[in-house]
Amino acid sequence: MESTKLASENNDQAGPEVRHGYSAVLHNVHFMSLWIAQIVSQFADRAVFVLFVAVLTTIQNSTIAGHYVGAAQITSFLYVAFTIPAIILSPIAGVYVDRWSNKAVLVGSNIARGLFVALIPIPLIQRSPVAALCLAFMLSIGSQFFAPAEAAAIPRLVKKKDLYFANSLFFTTMMVALGFGFAVGDPIIAQTGIGKAPYAVAGGFFLAAILLLFVPDSKVVEGEREPWWEELRFGLAYIATSRIVFRAICKITILFSTIITLNIIAVGLAQQVLDLKPQQFGYVVAAAGLGMGLGNFVVAQYFAKARPSLLAYKGFISLGFFMSVLGSLGFIKTFAPIYLGVPVFTFQGLMLSIPLIIAVCIGASCAMVAVPTYAALQAAVPEELRGKVFGAQNTAMSFASTIPVILVGVAADNLPGGVSTTLFLIGLPTVFAGIHFLMEEIKHDRQERRDAEESSQAGV
Repeated sequence: MESTKLASENNDQAGPEVRHGYSAVLHNVHFMSLWIAQIVSQFADRAVFVLFVAVLTTIQNSTIAGHYVGAAQITSFLYVAFTIPAIILSPIAGVYVDRWSNKAVLVGSNIARGLFVALIPIPLIQRSPVAALCLAFMLSIGSQFFAPAEAAAIPRLVKKKDLYFANSLFFTTMMVALGFGFAVGDPIIAQTGIGKAPYAVAGGFFLAAILLLFVPDSKVVEGEREPWWEELRFGLAYIATSRIVFRAICKITILFSTIITLNIIAVGLAQQVLDLKPQQFGYVVAAAGLGMGLGNFVVAQYFAKARPSLLAYKGFISLGFFMSVLGSLGFIKTFAPIYLGVPVFTFQGLMLSIPLIIAVCIGASCAMVAVPTYAALQAAVPEELRGKVFGAQNTAMSFASTIPVILVGVAADNLPGGVSTTLFLIGLPTVFAGIHFLMEEIKHDRQERRDAEESSQAGV
């Protein structure tokens, strides 16, 4: 009787543990609150950029420091206003994320962003490009606190064995927002008008803040703290001395830079190779997004037990290969009729499925890198250092994103072969670097096993 009762108690205790994988994270109320808040705030964040572009490009005779600036130049200034805080302030924000209440940072940053967006309709912002750019700068500061606080919250809310699945969902929606988030700005402006659109977008940030009230808070360490620069130095030293963390941040940064590059180059690809209108580049981006979604699911479902670093380097090899294949389509289209005697063709109709399938494979390759790398990074970093580490990661990602913005468009428009040459120049080094680091990681893994065997034999 006593054993039956004990078994019953064990079963009751084991009940909540039955769920695993996607079922576990989707039934986790705290995680779902964070995830849905991330979706809402990501799309609101992209819509904000469109709002500022609409405001700045409608200001008549825009002048900065007495000089007239056109629409393209003012948009570049806007990008800089959003990027500078990300590059400079993210590491400092990460220090304070570790010091402060995690829930307070998550909720407060969204409320602050919502209030800043609600200021867009005031006359000064509508008339002065300098005032509008300063407001964009302030809004970006709020985002630098939200991002590391959000990343630090995931491993606190989800069990270590379910991090693959949690990051699969987060990475999918992050990439969807990156690819399609800017598209939501125009319908909002069209439906509400330029004067009321900021209030609709601000409502998105306020909704995210409400959802985040349901996320449990972190443990705030009491007592005297070292100056922020000392804590920052300690966090950077930890990253530099931890092989797993340093390499994970490098991989995420390179991947993010590649994704930004593909988004930029998709416009030229549509026009130069696929014979589509430039605004139809969304077909390529959508196919890559579909591949990311499918890849995220497959990686989390079937490769959760794979060694993260090995899977990530295989993903880089696959990513570089498919980027090179996509780049070859332009050369095939140009030279196949000349040297192979095939009829002149175009990537239209059913032929369009070829580049779209390749784009799906590129997206799936990105998932092979992102999901295991994010999961390994979150599992490796101690809770008291997560803000500093993820703040540094955001700085690296933001800095890396400026490189393709500057170089890729110029290369695609001016190099012989245009987009195709540019894709080869990115894809082939990615393949070779992936192979090199994969072999290095395999050797490192074998050496660790030998050392473990020798130490166990010595202990015996």
